[in-house]
Amino acid sequence: MYDPLDRAAVITELQNLLLETPALHEFVEGIAQAAASHIGPAASATVSMQRDGRPDAVAASDTLAAACDQVEYAADDGPCLDALRHGSVVRSDDLAGDERWDQWRAAARARGFGSILAVPRPVRHGVVIALNLYARPTHVWDDAVLSVAHMYADEIARTMRLYLRGTDQAELNADLRAAIVSRSVIDQAIGVIMAQNRCSEDDAIAILRTASQHRNIKLRDVAATVVESVAGAPPKDVETFRERPT
Repeated sequence: MYDPLDRAAVITELQNLLLETPALHEFVEGIAQAAASHIGPAASATVSMQRDGRPDAVAASDTLAAACDQVEYAADDGPCLDALRHGSVVRSDDLAGDERWDQWRAAARARGFGSILAVPRPVRHGVVIALNLYARPTHVWDDAVLSVAHMYADEIARTMRLYLRGTDQAELNADLRAAIVSRSVIDQAIGVIMAQNRCSEDDAIAILRTASQHRNIKLRDVAATVVESVAGAPPKDVETFRERPT
C-alpha cells in the first residue's frame, strides 16, 4: 500500500492539478488517477455523477475499471450506483465472499479486482458524485486509506460545485460529453485490437496502454488513431461531438 499523504499535501496536489487542467473532465480524470496512485499500484479509480436521478460515468484512471463501471450501468446494479442513490459509503473488503451485485461482481473479479470502495458526496441539489476505488488485494480499506479516499471525494465535489457555479448547463453537458466520447473511442479501439490480434479484452487494453506510454500521448488519442487506421476516417463519435455546438 502507498503511504497516504496528509490533508495539506493532498489539497496542494489537487489545486496544482486544477490549475494545469482547465477542462472539467480532464481534471476529474486526473483526480481519479491520483486517487488510484495513492491507494497503491494495484488500485484503480473511477468517478460517477448522478444528475436528476440519472447516473453517468465521468472519468476513470484506466480502462479496466471503466469496463467494470459500464457493466454496472448496464445491469443497473452495483456499489457505485448504491453509493450515489443512498448517499452513503459502500464497501466490500472481499468480493469473493460477497453476494451482492452479481453481474458487476463477476466483471470486477474477472478483471482481477478483490475489493471495492465507493464514497459519495453531494454537489448541489440534484447532483451527487461518487469516487469509486477498485483494489486487487482484499481487506485494504483501513482508516488511513479511508481518510485519503474521503479527501479526494471532498475535493471532487468542491471543484464540481465551483464549476457549476461558474458555468451554465450547456457548457457542463458539452464537457461531460467529451469524457463519454473519449471512453467510446477507447472501447472502439479495444475492439479493433482484439479483432486484429485475436486476443482478449485485457490483452487489447494492455497493448493500447503500452502504445500510449511509449509514444507519450493520451490514451484516447492513441485509440482514435487505431480506429482511423481501420475506418479511414476519425471515429464517428469524435466527429459528431466536434459538430455539436457547445
